[in-house]
Amino acid sequence: MGKYYKHYNYYDLKDSETVGEFSRLTILDNFKTFQQRKNNTCAPCCAIMMLNYLGDYRCTDKDEMRVARMMKTRAYPYGTDLKNVVDFFHQMSDDEYKYTCISSIEYKRDKNGLCFSTFKRFKNFILDNLKSGYPILVENVDYGGHYKIIIGYDCVSENAEEDMLIFVDPSDLNDGLNDGYTTFPAERFFYMWFDDHCLSEEHRRQPFVI
Repeated sequence: MGKYYKHYNYYDLKDSETVGEFSRLTILDNFKTFQQRKNNTCAPCCAIMMLNYLGDYRCTDKDEMRVARMMKTRAYPYGTDLKNVVDFFHQMSDDEYKYTCISSIEYKRDKNGLCFSTFKRFKNFILDNLKSGYPILVENVDYGGHYKIIIGYDCVSENAEEDMLIFVDPSDLNDGLNDGYTTFPAERFFYMWFDDHCLSEEHRRQPFVI
Protein backbone atom coordinates (compact mmCIF):
# COMPACT_ATOMS: atom_id res chain seq x y z
CA MET A 1 0.00 0.00 0.00
CA GLY A 2 2.97 2.31 0.45
CA LYS A 3 3.09 3.14 -3.26
CA TYR A 4 0.03 5.39 -2.84
CA TYR A 5 1.65 7.65 -0.25
CA LYS A 6 4.55 10.08 -0.04
CA HIS A 7 6.29 10.09 3.33
CA TYR A 8 8.04 12.91 5.16
CA ASN A 9 10.14 13.10 8.29
CA TYR A 10 7.58 14.93 10.43
CA TYR A 11 9.66 14.42 13.57
CA ASP A 12 12.38 16.79 12.36
CA LEU A 13 10.23 19.35 10.55
CA LYS A 14 10.29 22.80 12.15
CA ASP A 15 7.81 25.46 11.13
CA SER A 16 10.28 28.29 11.66
CA GLU A 17 12.73 26.72 9.23
CA THR A 18 10.46 25.29 6.55
CA VAL A 19 10.77 26.45 2.97
CA GLY A 20 9.33 25.44 -0.37
CA GLU A 21 6.42 23.01 -0.11
CA PHE A 22 6.27 23.42 3.70
CA SER A 23 6.67 27.20 3.80
CA ARG A 24 3.31 27.71 5.56
CA LEU A 25 3.49 24.83 8.02
CA THR A 26 2.95 25.14 11.76
CA ILE A 27 4.13 21.99 13.58
CA LEU A 28 5.27 20.73 16.96
CA ASP A 29 8.69 19.30 16.18
CA ASN A 30 10.39 16.31 17.82
CA PHE A 31 7.11 14.72 18.87
CA LYS A 32 7.88 11.07 19.67
CA THR A 33 5.29 8.45 18.80
CA PHE A 34 4.44 4.87 19.67
CA GLN A 35 1.67 2.49 18.66
CA GLN A 36 -1.11 1.14 20.82
CA ARG A 37 -0.96 -2.57 21.66
CA LYS A 38 -4.69 -3.02 22.32
CA ASN A 39 -7.59 -1.99 20.10
CA ASN A 40 -9.22 0.12 22.84
CA THR A 41 -6.24 2.09 24.19
CA CYS A 42 -5.90 4.98 21.74
CA ALA A 43 -6.76 7.56 24.43
CA PRO A 44 -4.26 6.29 27.03
CA CYS A 45 -1.51 6.13 24.41
CA CYS A 46 -2.25 9.65 23.18
CA ALA A 47 -2.22 10.98 26.73
CA ILE A 48 1.16 9.35 27.44
CA MET A 49 2.65 10.80 24.25
CA MET A 50 1.34 14.26 25.14
CA LEU A 51 2.85 14.08 28.63
CA ASN A 52 6.18 12.87 27.23
CA TYR A 53 6.22 15.70 24.71
CA LEU A 54 5.76 18.15 27.60
CA GLY A 55 8.73 16.60 29.41
CA ASP A 56 6.75 14.42 31.84
CA TYR A 57 8.02 10.82 31.71
CA ARG A 58 6.19 9.41 34.73
CA CYS A 59 4.27 7.31 32.19
CA THR A 60 5.81 5.68 29.11
CA ASP A 61 4.58 3.28 26.46
CA LYS A 62 5.09 0.48 29.00
CA ASP A 63 2.34 2.03 31.13
CA GLU A 64 -0.35 1.74 28.46
CA MET A 65 -2.57 -0.58 30.50
CA ARG A 66 -1.97 1.23 33.79
CA VAL A 67 -3.12 4.49 32.23
CA ALA A 68 -6.06 2.66 30.67
CA ARG A 69 -7.14 1.58 34.15
CA MET A 70 -6.72 5.14 35.45
CA MET A 71 -8.95 6.33 32.58
CA LYS A 72 -11.53 3.57 33.18
CA THR A 73 -11.09 2.51 29.56
CA ARG A 74 -13.70 -0.02 28.51
CA ALA A 75 -13.39 -2.92 26.10
CA TYR A 76 -13.73 -2.39 22.36
CA PRO A 77 -15.87 -0.92 20.81
CA TYR A 78 -16.30 1.67 23.60
CA GLY A 79 -12.84 2.75 24.75
CA THR A 80 -12.37 5.87 26.88
CA ASP A 81 -14.89 8.56 27.70
CA LEU A 82 -13.73 12.15 27.24
CA LYS A 83 -14.40 13.11 30.86
CA ASN A 84 -12.11 10.32 32.03
CA VAL A 85 -9.32 11.66 29.80
CA VAL A 86 -9.67 15.10 31.43
CA ASP A 87 -9.77 13.52 34.89
CA PHE A 88 -6.53 11.66 34.12
CA PHE A 89 -4.67 14.90 33.38
CA HIS A 90 -6.03 16.38 36.60
CA GLN A 91 -4.73 13.32 38.47
CA MET A 92 -1.30 13.82 36.89
CA SER A 93 -1.15 17.47 37.99
CA ASP A 94 0.97 18.05 41.10
CA ASP A 95 3.50 20.52 42.51
CA GLU A 96 6.09 19.62 39.87
CA TYR A 97 3.79 19.17 36.86
CA LYS A 98 0.92 21.62 36.88
CA TYR A 99 -1.65 20.84 34.17
CA THR A 100 -4.65 22.93 33.29
CA CYS A 101 -7.02 21.36 30.76
CA ILE A 102 -9.16 23.08 28.19
CA SER A 103 -11.70 20.69 26.73
CA SER A 104 -14.90 20.61 24.74
CA ILE A 105 -16.72 19.58 27.92
CA GLU A 106 -16.70 23.09 29.39
CA TYR A 107 -15.99 25.05 26.19
CA LYS A 108 -18.69 27.56 25.26
CA ARG A 109 -20.98 26.19 22.55
CA ASP A 110 -23.26 27.94 20.08
CA LYS A 111 -27.02 27.45 19.78
CA ASN A 112 -26.39 24.33 17.67
CA GLY A 113 -24.20 22.76 20.33
CA LEU A 114 -20.92 23.32 18.49
CA CYS A 115 -17.67 24.65 19.93
CA PHE A 116 -16.72 25.93 16.46
CA SER A 117 -19.56 26.91 14.20
CA THR A 118 -17.31 27.53 11.19
CA PHE A 119 -14.18 25.95 9.76
CA LYS A 120 -12.40 29.31 10.00
CA ARG A 121 -12.89 29.41 13.76
CA PHE A 122 -11.64 25.83 14.03
CA LYS A 123 -8.56 26.66 11.94
CA ASN A 124 -7.71 29.72 14.03
CA PHE A 125 -8.15 27.71 17.25
CA ILE A 126 -5.81 24.97 16.02
CA LEU A 127 -3.15 27.39 14.81
CA ASP A 128 -3.26 29.49 18.00
CA ASN A 129 -2.69 26.45 20.20
CA LEU A 130 0.00 24.91 18.01
CA LYS A 131 1.87 28.22 17.95
CA SER A 132 1.69 28.21 21.76
CA GLY A 133 3.26 24.75 21.81
CA TYR A 134 0.19 22.76 22.82
CA PRO A 135 -0.67 19.37 21.28
CA ILE A 136 -4.41 18.98 20.68
CA LEU A 137 -6.08 15.67 21.50
CA VAL A 138 -9.18 15.06 19.37
CA GLU A 139 -11.61 12.19 18.88
CA ASN A 140 -13.78 11.61 15.85
CA VAL A 141 -15.76 9.01 13.95
CA ASP A 142 -12.63 7.39 12.49
CA TYR A 143 -12.98 3.62 13.20
CA GLY A 144 -16.36 4.51 14.76
CA GLY A 145 -14.47 6.45 17.44
CA HIS A 146 -10.72 7.11 17.67
CA TYR A 147 -8.37 9.47 19.52
CA LYS A 148 -5.37 11.09 17.87
CA ILE A 149 -3.29 14.23 18.39
CA ILE A 150 -3.11 17.26 16.11
CA ILE A 151 0.53 18.39 15.97
CA GLY A 152 0.58 20.28 12.67
CA TYR A 153 -1.40 22.47 10.32
CA ASP A 154 -0.26 23.21 6.75
CA CYS A 155 -1.86 26.24 5.08
CA VAL A 156 -1.64 24.80 1.58
CA SER A 157 -4.06 27.12 -0.22
CA GLU A 158 -5.32 30.68 0.15
CA ASN A 159 -8.95 29.57 0.49
CA ALA A 160 -8.03 26.77 2.95
CA GLU A 161 -9.76 24.08 0.87
CA GLU A 162 -6.50 22.15 0.49
CA ASP A 163 -5.14 22.73 4.01
CA MET A 164 -3.85 19.64 5.81
CA LEU A 165 -3.74 18.48 9.40
CA ILE A 166 -0.81 16.43 10.67
CA PHE A 167 -1.65 13.91 13.39
CA VAL A 168 0.17 11.66 15.77
CA ASP A 169 -1.91 8.51 15.47
CA PRO A 170 -1.46 5.56 17.87
CA SER A 171 -3.01 3.30 15.23
CA ASP A 172 -1.05 4.25 12.10
CA LEU A 173 -1.89 1.30 9.88
CA ASN A 174 -3.11 2.72 6.57
CA ASP A 175 -0.44 4.84 4.87
CA GLY A 176 2.28 2.27 4.22
CA LEU A 177 4.62 3.54 6.97
CA ASN A 178 3.98 2.68 10.60
CA ASP A 179 5.77 5.75 12.01
CA GLY A 180 2.86 7.15 14.05
CA TYR A 181 2.27 10.18 11.81
CA THR A 182 -0.76 10.60 9.55
CA THR A 183 -2.30 13.44 7.57
CA PHE A 184 -5.85 14.36 6.61
CA PRO A 185 -7.56 17.31 4.85
CA ALA A 186 -8.38 19.89 7.53
CA GLU A 187 -11.78 20.95 6.24
CA ARG A 188 -12.87 17.37 5.67
CA PHE A 189 -11.87 16.47 9.23
CA PHE A 190 -13.89 19.41 10.54
CA TYR A 191 -17.07 17.98 9.02
CA MET A 192 -16.25 14.48 10.32
CA TRP A 193 -15.47 15.70 13.83
CA PHE A 194 -18.01 13.79 15.87
CA ASP A 195 -18.20 10.51 17.72
CA ASP A 196 -20.53 7.67 16.82
CA HIS A 197 -20.95 5.64 20.02
CA CYS A 198 -17.81 5.62 22.18
CA LEU A 199 -18.30 8.84 24.17
CA SER A 200 -21.12 9.95 26.41
CA GLU A 201 -23.83 11.43 24.22
CA GLU A 202 -23.32 15.00 25.51
CA HIS A 203 -19.61 14.86 24.56
CA ARG A 204 -19.88 13.51 21.01
CA ARG A 205 -19.69 16.77 19.04
CA GLN A 206 -16.23 18.22 18.35
CA PRO A 207 -14.48 16.47 21.28
CA PHE A 208 -11.01 17.77 22.21
CA VAL A 209 -8.61 18.16 25.15
CA ILE A 210 -5.67 20.56 25.37
